Amino acid sequence: MAGIAGYFGTAQEPAVLQSMVRKIAHRGRDGESFYHAAPVFMGMRDEKNTAAAQPAYSADESIAVLFAGRISNYAKLREELARKGMFFTSDSVAELVLHLYEAYGLNACNYLRGKFVFAVHDNMKDLVFLARDRMGVEPLYYTTTQSGAFVFGSEIKALLEHPSVQVTPDLVGIDAYLSMGYSPGPSSMFKGIYKLPAGHRLIWNPGLHVLIEPYWQWESFMTPDADLKTDEDFQGRFDVLLEDAVHSAVSGSASPGVFLTGTAEETALAALMLKQKGSVSSFAVGFAGDDTALAVPRAIAKRLGTMHHEVVCDMSDMEKLPEIVWALDEPLAGPDALVKHVLARSLRRETDTVLSGAGADDLLSGSLPHRVFLEAHKIPRALHGLYRLILKMTPLETLDRHFDTGGKIGMQCRDRLLAFMDEMRGGSPLRRYTSLLSVFSARDKAGIYRETLEPVMETFLDLQRDWGQWPTMLSSMLALQKDFAIQDSTLMKLDKMTMLASVEARAPFMDHQLVEFLLGAPDHLKYHNRQNKVILRRHLEKNFPGMPEASARMSSLPMAAFMSAPPLKDMIETCLSEASVKRRALFKWEAVQQLLQRAKTEDVLYLHQVFALLMLELWFRVYVDHEKGWISGA
Repeated sequence: MAGIAGYFGTAQEPAVLQSMVRKIAHRGRDGESFYHAAPVFMGMRDEKNTAAAQPAYSADESIAVLFAGRISNYAKLREELARKGMFFTSDSVAELVLHLYEAYGLNACNYLRGKFVFAVHDNMKDLVFLARDRMGVEPLYYTTTQSGAFVFGSEIKALLEHPSVQVTPDLVGIDAYLSMGYSPGPSSMFKGIYKLPAGHRLIWNPGLHVLIEPYWQWESFMTPDADLKTDEDFQGRFDVLLEDAVHSAVSGSASPGVFLTGTAEETALAALMLKQKGSVSSFAVGFAGDDTALAVPRAIAKRLGTMHHEVVCDMSDMEKLPEIVWALDEPLAGPDALVKHVLARSLRRETDTVLSGAGADDLLSGSLPHRVFLEAHKIPRALHGLYRLILKMTPLETLDRHFDTGGKIGMQCRDRLLAFMDEMRGGSPLRRYTSLLSVFSARDKAGIYRETLEPVMETFLDLQRDWGQWPTMLSSMLALQKDFAIQDSTLMKLDKMTMLASVEARAPFMDHQLVEFLLGAPDHLKYHNRQNKVILRRHLEKNFPGMPEASARMSSLPMAAFMSAPPLKDMIETCLSEASVKRRALFKWEAVQQLLQRAKTEDVLYLHQVFALLMLELWFRVYVDHEKGWISGA
């Protein structure tokens, strides 16, 4: 649990760097440290004892290192470096990274297993070297200002403390958010501010300025291990890797907890944690007026024997949405971030470390859109018209029972499915993906955008590569998930919401050794005969048989109920009022008004769109307008 921030360029008042670091105080309880060696100025926030050991310096003090994150192969690497003659003066991970850099230079990050960002200043070579972990569990943002300064940090809000960094909304980023429900990297919704991609390193020096390159590439692992011949071979390897990933995640924590939402992945984590630790605290969330979301986690906890804790997300928690937007830096179009924070806030009283199943849905086709995408791809092109007709004629009540969306399927949802079927006739994988998953489709945008946004509509898609070269549709889906959802939605949400509560989240399914294996595992072990997470389910059935599993409908916040009552209802009326919409000059008021009326039908897509517009307006008010009264202490 830590964060870093800094800048390279003309020196500022010491208060600037201090303010940058203190803006991310929630990422480290009570420790901070600073490094000044013009033109490099860096700082970090962490636990008091860890921060005190940073920066780590080489013997001649020509190299300095700041580190944030967690390395699970620390002991092994330290032993190997000691055999090479490296002398350690402390047990800090920053010193480990320092010696890795001395031994392997820019390849140092290849040896680390875990989640991390770090900065190395090499005075002799006149360069700074930044790196982000392979999966992007730890965030890292950067910008180059007009004055030539390079500014970076674990969160965007830290960058904004530098006087040369201006807040300018990026319309392309806003359009992308309205499609994807989040801002896909490497750009952001702040013009000129970027995300260092997962598995990449950045090298800066006064002459070269910025060079960004990958040190780990997803594509390298998309073929099966030739030593594994049968499904049993793959299953055996998976079982070992998952158990090892959990062991690595729980090591170093006296009493880690686990989110228990009823999914197969978090059930497996809880079971393996109990096997390794003997006792585990589990945490589940329910919703006011409806405790069905707690039923399955409660049954799992009872079966396993965890020390189970439950928290209810009620209407009053909606007051936290502005603070959630502030913590996220960029808005998310769904309420999952709030639910995650409610969970993290409750478990802080019991532990400061929690395990999450984040990433399993992305790697193992766990979400409903993935399943729809994969099933639709199996339909012969000659039968697309017939399936489209069947979909058009099927009663909405039947579709509602068939598709477990966590809400109510209405006409808008059906129209979206019909548009997706049209794209399946010849659209690119990316176009198909966005036609199904978009919060606002191109057609929706055409109806709601004013001339301000019209020129950038869907242009973010032109900046992305095509994923059609992958051998199977599932591998194309994995590539899409990696370049879009995993870092900028799944992991960003987990990191920012737990860090807001000063809780460290660990995601064993994002262990890079497990990810490399799953990328190359046969498709039918991920999705087969309409069943997702096949290899994970087989693991559970073999080792912990008979576990129940929650559906999306059971575990989702009841949007219609929450949006029709205070304080969320009041917030929507304020932020999406006629005066507010017209002041922002992005959307047609008549179209927003119509959308608000249609949301009363409880169609899950209309509700999702209203919530997305609310979160966007809150982002404007918090970050662009600096409007007082929405959050305290930020």
